[in-house]
Amino acid sequence: MLKDLAEIISIKSVLSEAKEGAPFGEGCREALDWFLAKAEEYGFRTGSYDGYCGYAEYGEGKECIGALCHLDVVPAGEGWSTDPFTLVIKDDTLFGRGVVDDKGSVVMCLHALKEIKESAIKLNKRIRIIAGCNEEHGSACIKHYVNHGEIPSMSFVPDSDFPLINSEKGILHLMYSVPLDDFFAKNVAFISGGESYNVVPDHAKISIFRDSELGKQILDICGGEACDKLFTSTQVVGGILAAGYRIEDYSITAEDEVITIEAKGVAGHAMAPTKADNAIWKLFRLLACFTEKSDLVNFFNEKICLSTGAEALGIYKSDEVSGELTMSMGIIKVDDDKLYFSLDMRLPVCASHEEIKKQILNQLPGRSKVEEKKYAPNLYIKKDSPLVQTLLSVYEKCTGKEGKCLICGGGTYARELPNTVAFGPTFEGTETNIHNIDEHVSIEEFYKAAEIYKHAMIELAK
Repeated sequence: MLKDLAEIISIKSVLSEAKEGAPFGEGCREALDWFLAKAEEYGFRTGSYDGYCGYAEYGEGKECIGALCHLDVVPAGEGWSTDPFTLVIKDDTLFGRGVVDDKGSVVMCLHALKEIKESAIKLNKRIRIIAGCNEEHGSACIKHYVNHGEIPSMSFVPDSDFPLINSEKGILHLMYSVPLDDFFAKNVAFISGGESYNVVPDHAKISIFRDSELGKQILDICGGEACDKLFTSTQVVGGILAAGYRIEDYSITAEDEVITIEAKGVAGHAMAPTKADNAIWKLFRLLACFTEKSDLVNFFNEKICLSTGAEALGIYKSDEVSGELTMSMGIIKVDDDKLYFSLDMRLPVCASHEEIKKQILNQLPGRSKVEEKKYAPNLYIKKDSPLVQTLLSVYEKCTGKEGKCLICGGGTYARELPNTVAFGPTFEGTETNIHNIDEHVSIEEFYKAAEIYKHAMIELAK
């Protein structure tokens, strides 16, 4: 299992330029080819769907049980203590991009099915492991499968938490474009941060024209040459510390025409933004320290770049079935005299995504626009369904712990197929750093999850 995990971790299956037969880039195609070749090596029937996804299947019967995994990963980001695309074992812990989300689950399910085959366990249904290549960027892979492949009678998705997720929040990805105000147009040459809607960015930077009013003010504070003195000055340090940020989170450099300030944070999954540290927020907090301010700077600091942003925007909602609304800004950039910023929101059942779009847009300057990049409705499977009860029973027998249903802000393949829930692989109380640096899982929990998936396949196929 660890040999297979090392092989698949080494493939950099991050979304890249589409090519013939590789709609999500060469890395994702390579990972899919690995999956299909490994499945054939283990004696499973396989199938592929135009480079979007593939499957490995074992058993006989009219119906099939699905185990839905994905082979793509989010970008590694900076600051890892190990090579993110090399499986490293340290202190009985596995490190590498995808060891949890979701390449580890691919390997667990392949070997669970391999053990079932080798043990000649009789099944009443076929078991089909479906592996996609675009889960992190819209799940176009599984949508393609739905249009071309067999729909399992019931499925589980090993891409979340144990004991079981029967309620997933709605997911809304929005990109807003705002005309630059005078402050940005006259002072800012460039601003950027983040790569993905669903990742809290750990790095952001802004370049300011040296000869602009803001540039001159910064150089004056620094004594003529750009230096770290800026961040300890009376004008700036209070604003940084009051926001809970550290002086060492910032750095400054200068070239002939621009002064560049960079901010570092801590990456994390957008479904739990309070567990991360958004680097973009730090840039806007810094800008607020200067005398020349703007409506845009004020808007971001008062309604976006704070943990209570949803409340400030007037869009906060919550309910018992699906929890509370969360909001995360993942991308910011300037292009063609416009400022672009993305929002990732996880919505409870009681929230209307159309109303949220309009409510935020109405608070932005005229000529601002919004583009909906993704909307995935809420998922809710009743606790007393045979699927849920079977999986909870397996969990209890394998762990000796209480099986219970949880609410999740993350989006999985479960919402793409009928009669499907998310099931593991992360155990309660365990931090695995998915979508962050140093993603990891203990070897003990890796093997335990594989054992659970083996018994889940057997029981569902009965």
